[in-house]
Order: sequence, then C-alpha cells, then structure tokens
Amino acid sequence: MVLPLCRCRVLYIGSSVPTITKDGLQGIQQPLRERYPVEDTPETRGIDSWLSVWSNGILLEYIEGDKKSETAFFPINTLHYCAAVRYVNVTGYAVEGGGERFLPLDSPFANIPDSPHPPIFAAIMRRTTGVKVLECHGFICTNNKAANALVRCCFHAYADSIYLKMDEKVPGLKAIKEGSTGERSPGSPQSDEGNSVEGEDHIDRAPKGWERRQQDGEYDSVSISSSLVRGGKRAASETG
Repeated sequence: MVLPLCRCRVLYIGSSVPTITKDGLQGIQQPLRERYPVEDTPETRGIDSWLSVWSNGILLEYIEGDKKSETAFFPINTLHYCAAVRYVNVTGYAVEGGGERFLPLDSPFANIPDSPHPPIFAAIMRRTTGVKVLECHGFICTNNKAANALVRCCFHAYADSIYLKMDEKVPGLKAIKEGSTGERSPGSPQSDEGNSVEGEDHIDRAPKGWERRQQDGEYDSVSISSSLVRGGKRAASETG
C-alpha cells in the first residue's frame, strides 16, 4: 500500500513570483506579504485543501469552491526552497531588517503566546509550463506540527531524488539495484491516492521511524534549499 510521507489540511492562499530575491528566507518575504493579510482582518481568504508530500512531488487537492475536483502536482525536482514560518511584527527589536517579517517557527519571536497569526508552510517552486519562473506558494496550516512535517517530508523526498539521480549516473550501481530489487512500488500520488489515511491531527501516519517522530513534533521547524541539498550530496560523494 503506497502512502504519502505526510498529508495535511491547509488553507491555500495562492502564489506570487519573488522579484526582490529568490533565495532563502528572504525569498519568501515579499511573496507572502502579497498573499497573506498582515493586517488584523477577521478572516483569511484561501482555498480549503489537502496538501500531501509524496516521494516524487507535492500534491494539492482542493476540497471546496469552484476548483473542488481539481488537483495540482508539483514534481519534487521543481522545489527550490521551503520553510515553516509565522508572521511577526518585530518593530522595536534588534532584528536584522526590522519591521514585519515571516520568521521560522523555531525563532523566539515566532513563539509569542496567543499569537493571532497561524503557522505557514511556504514553498518556492519552478513552473513546469509556460514561462518557467520561480513561484512562492503559501499554505496556512492548522498547527506548528503540520507545518514542520511538510518541510521535513519535502527534505527527505528531495534528498532521495538526488540519490536516485546519482545512482543513474553510475551504471554498475544501477544494475546492482535493479537486480536486487523485486517489483517496485510506484511512489506517486496517481498510483494509490485512496490508500492514504486522514489522522485527527491532519497528518497521515507512515511506517518509517523518522516520519513518526516528525509527526509527534520531535523535530524543530526547519527550512531547506535545493542548492544546499545538492551541495551536501556532492560533498558526500567526494569524501566517500
């Protein structure tokens, strides 16, 4: 039975093209300001959706409105950067940049008690059609645990895809893998979407230990950059 690495209930607030910078935490600031209502508005507008991370990409399933039957799939190799953040007004504090910022959930400024601002999973991904620019997508999560799980699962899915590419470049290693592996399960959302289980905390349980730890909140919030992952894999291959 094929299951996603995690599946979370989110409010999709749309996407925006980063124009100031496209890298790191700074890359999501301008797009999120455009999509997230930083003023004290009574209601945040968005599309109620399910967001799941698979071994080969991210699947967005709309569950209300005109797009109820539509889905959007983002291949994992289009991921440029992602992070779990919260909107914080740090005016008056000694924080670089000052003013309003979207800060990582593990930042002391983002852990203000009774904050009216929810956790946000932000992901910069490259379009696969038309003009292939980078877009920043914003997803409001139900709790910190869900936002952190989405980032951690994206990290593992992206890292695994890099390992697979490395194997393909070494013919002998690829032959050994194909010879020692039986029938391969297609780890894609199209193969067995109906088998995913919706948990009460909106995060599906998965069999691997690191996934269970992640869903139990044992991991701090993290952010990943595709360039950093590639750099780490190159360093490992050179030293190993």
